[in-house]
Amino acid sequence: MNAAQKEAWFHLTVVVVASAVVAALTPFWGFRALSGWGLLGLIGFSPLFYRKKPGQVVADERDASIRRRSAAIGFGAIWCLFVAEGVAASLIYGENGFVPVRVVEVSLWGAFALLYGLMSAATLIQYRRG
Repeated sequence: MNAAQKEAWFHLTVVVVASAVVAALTPFWGFRALSGWGLLGLIGFSPLFYRKKPGQVVADERDASIRRRSAAIGFGAIWCLFVAEGVAASLIYGENGFVPVRVVEVSLWGAFALLYGLMSAATLIQYRRG
Protein backbone atom coordinates (compact mmCIF):
# COMPACT_ATOMS: atom_id res chain seq x y z
CA MET A 1 0.00 0.00 0.00
CA ASN A 2 1.48 3.30 -1.04
CA ALA A 3 1.31 6.66 0.73
CA ALA A 4 -1.77 7.89 -1.15
CA GLN A 5 -3.76 4.79 -0.21
CA LYS A 6 -2.71 5.10 3.44
CA GLU A 7 -3.73 8.74 3.39
CA ALA A 8 -7.10 7.88 1.82
CA TRP A 9 -7.83 5.20 4.43
CA PHE A 10 -6.81 7.64 7.18
CA HIS A 11 -9.13 10.36 5.82
CA LEU A 12 -11.99 7.91 5.44
CA THR A 13 -11.52 6.66 8.99
CA VAL A 14 -11.41 10.18 10.41
CA VAL A 15 -14.57 11.20 8.51
CA VAL A 16 -16.47 8.09 9.63
CA VAL A 17 -15.39 8.47 13.27
CA ALA A 18 -16.24 12.19 13.34
CA SER A 19 -19.63 11.53 11.77
CA ALA A 20 -20.32 8.75 14.26
CA VAL A 21 -19.36 10.98 17.19
CA VAL A 22 -21.66 13.76 16.00
CA ALA A 23 -24.52 11.31 15.41
CA ALA A 24 -24.02 9.65 18.81
CA LEU A 25 -23.84 12.93 20.75
CA THR A 26 -26.72 14.72 19.03
CA PRO A 27 -29.50 13.10 21.13
CA PHE A 28 -27.73 14.12 24.34
CA TRP A 29 -26.10 17.44 23.51
CA GLY A 30 -28.27 18.75 20.69
CA PHE A 31 -26.59 21.45 18.64
CA ARG A 32 -23.45 21.31 20.81
CA ALA A 33 -22.73 17.86 19.38
CA LEU A 34 -21.35 19.58 16.29
CA SER A 35 -18.15 19.98 18.29
CA GLY A 36 -17.48 16.37 17.27
CA TRP A 37 -16.62 17.68 13.82
CA GLY A 38 -13.44 19.00 15.45
CA LEU A 39 -12.03 15.52 14.98
CA LEU A 40 -11.74 16.38 11.29
CA GLY A 41 -8.70 18.41 12.34
CA LEU A 42 -6.81 15.13 12.45
CA ILE A 43 -6.75 15.30 8.66
CA GLY A 44 -3.98 17.86 9.14
CA PHE A 45 -1.64 15.01 10.03
CA SER A 46 -1.98 13.39 6.60
CA PRO A 47 1.23 14.91 5.16
CA LEU A 48 3.12 12.60 7.51
CA PHE A 49 2.29 9.77 5.10
CA TYR A 50 4.46 11.45 2.47
CA ARG A 51 7.71 11.54 4.44
CA LYS A 52 10.59 10.78 2.15
CA LYS A 53 12.40 7.56 2.93
CA PRO A 54 15.93 7.02 1.64
CA GLY A 55 16.00 5.23 -1.70
CA GLN A 56 12.21 5.17 -2.17
CA VAL A 57 9.84 7.13 -4.38
CA VAL A 58 6.93 8.52 -2.39
CA ALA A 59 4.64 9.46 -5.29
CA ASP A 60 4.78 9.31 -9.06
CA GLU A 61 2.78 10.56 -12.04
CA ARG A 62 0.06 7.95 -11.59
CA ASP A 63 -0.46 9.07 -8.00
CA ALA A 64 -0.73 12.68 -9.13
CA SER A 65 -3.24 11.73 -11.82
CA ILE A 66 -5.37 9.78 -9.36
CA ARG A 67 -5.22 12.68 -6.90
CA ARG A 68 -6.40 15.14 -9.59
CA ARG A 69 -9.32 12.93 -10.63
CA SER A 70 -10.32 12.35 -6.99
CA ALA A 71 -10.26 16.09 -6.31
CA ALA A 72 -12.39 16.72 -9.41
CA ILE A 73 -14.94 14.15 -8.23
CA GLY A 74 -15.02 15.54 -4.68
CA PHE A 75 -15.26 19.20 -5.61
CA GLY A 76 -17.80 18.51 -8.36
CA ALA A 77 -20.05 16.76 -5.87
CA ILE A 78 -19.63 19.53 -3.30
CA TRP A 79 -20.60 22.24 -5.78
CA CYS A 80 -23.69 20.26 -6.78
CA LEU A 81 -24.52 19.92 -3.08
CA PHE A 82 -24.12 23.65 -2.45
CA VAL A 83 -26.36 24.53 -5.38
CA ALA A 84 -28.98 22.06 -4.12
CA GLU A 85 -28.69 23.51 -0.59
CA GLY A 86 -29.16 27.03 -1.91
CA VAL A 87 -32.27 26.05 -3.82
CA ALA A 88 -33.61 24.06 -0.87
CA ALA A 89 -32.97 26.93 1.54
CA SER A 90 -34.93 29.35 -0.62
CA LEU A 91 -37.80 26.87 -0.86
CA ILE A 92 -37.82 26.07 2.87
CA TYR A 93 -37.11 29.49 4.40
CA GLY A 94 -38.66 31.69 1.74
CA GLU A 95 -37.26 34.61 -0.13
CA ASN A 96 -36.57 36.85 2.87
CA GLY A 97 -33.09 35.32 3.29
CA PHE A 98 -33.25 34.39 6.98
CA VAL A 99 -31.44 31.04 7.06
CA PRO A 100 -30.53 29.96 10.60
CA VAL A 101 -26.84 29.95 11.46
CA ARG A 102 -27.13 26.33 12.59
CA VAL A 103 -28.16 25.27 9.10
CA VAL A 104 -25.14 27.04 7.63
CA GLU A 105 -22.76 25.46 10.16
CA VAL A 106 -24.14 21.97 9.64
CA SER A 107 -23.90 22.35 5.86
CA LEU A 108 -20.30 23.57 5.99
CA TRP A 109 -19.07 20.79 8.29
CA GLY A 110 -21.05 18.22 6.36
CA ALA A 111 -19.61 19.46 3.08
CA PHE A 112 -16.07 19.28 4.47
CA ALA A 113 -16.62 15.71 5.66
CA LEU A 114 -18.29 14.75 2.39
CA LEU A 115 -15.45 16.26 0.36
CA TYR A 116 -12.76 14.28 2.13
CA GLY A 117 -14.89 11.15 2.23
CA LEU A 118 -15.60 11.27 -1.51
CA MET A 119 -12.01 12.09 -2.40
CA SER A 120 -10.75 9.20 -0.28
CA ALA A 121 -13.28 6.75 -1.68
CA ALA A 122 -12.46 7.84 -5.25
CA THR A 123 -8.76 7.42 -4.56
CA LEU A 124 -9.21 3.91 -3.19
CA ILE A 125 -11.49 2.89 -6.06
CA GLN A 126 -9.01 4.15 -8.66
CA TYR A 127 -6.17 2.22 -7.08
CA ARG A 128 -8.31 -0.95 -6.96
CA ARG A 129 -9.14 -0.66 -10.65
CA GLY A 130 -5.46 -0.80 -11.48
